[in-house]
Amino acid sequence: MQPGRINLNLLSALYYLLQEQSVTRAAEKMHLSQSAMSKHLAKLRDVFGDPLLVRVQGQLQTTPKGLELKAQVAPLLDSVESLLHQQAFEPSLCQRTFCIATSDYVSEHLLPKVLSKIYQQAPQLNVELCNWDHTTSRLLHSGEVDLGLTLPPQDSSELHAITLGSDHLVCLMHKHHPYLDISSPSAADYCRYPHAIITTGADKNSQIDRYLNQQGLQRQIQLKASSYFATLQILTETRFILTMPAQIAEQLIKQRPLSIVDLPFTASGFDYSLIWHHRNHHDPAHSWFRQQLHQAMT
Repeated sequence: MQPGRINLNLLSALYYLLQEQSVTRAAEKMHLSQSAMSKHLAKLRDVFGDPLLVRVQGQLQTTPKGLELKAQVAPLLDSVESLLHQQAFEPSLCQRTFCIATSDYVSEHLLPKVLSKIYQQAPQLNVELCNWDHTTSRLLHSGEVDLGLTLPPQDSSELHAITLGSDHLVCLMHKHHPYLDISSPSAADYCRYPHAIITTGADKNSQIDRYLNQQGLQRQIQLKASSYFATLQILTETRFILTMPAQIAEQLIKQRPLSIVDLPFTASGFDYSLIWHHRNHHDPAHSWFRQQLHQAMT
């Protein structure tokens, strides 16, 4: 292959074609017409002397050569992007607005001291806080949200994540809840009482409900709320059981008539992460801002 036969646009087309395995979706990612992307694919096939993508049972699949290139093209584009973005960044002059999606617990308990230190270095910087919910992943992709603080993404090659810590689920309830009188509670006992769930943050409930379904059981969820603090106040007046991360429970139980107990069955632990879209991966201001968050929260 002669290097002069391929340019940056063609490399980007190669990246999206191999990632998406679809001419249509690759065209959408690059904001091109489908016919323009088809021309790019034809050119790439000629340059590399390989079809790269072949149709198998109605779907495009990557050839062995395509798989080899897929492993090489992403870091190559990262290097080019890094080279193009190499410029001095001065925090004191930064006037960017960063939108962070997370839970009310993180916003109230963890971010204030972190942001205080950041504002000392970047006094003109702006921050918007919003709740992470089922729509936030789409907003990260569209650019309306800059960073997420929640569970790492499971289904996107366009999102980056760095681990901040790990946790596991526990049950939280009133300290006089009748569940606490059961010496060896079972999953059936767990399901006997009404439940509350927190809707902000990434999904922590599906593994619980999958396990219960396998046992022929189901929780009776009578309260769904976006606020940890409102939900805990309701727990003090009801017989609801709230399943939530242990570290948050240990902080929020203070000065409240609530008790923490283990789940009556085994549930997997989980990591929580700082998440951002690939478009911001090499942006100097974004890189500096997320580094400050990561350093302060680990």
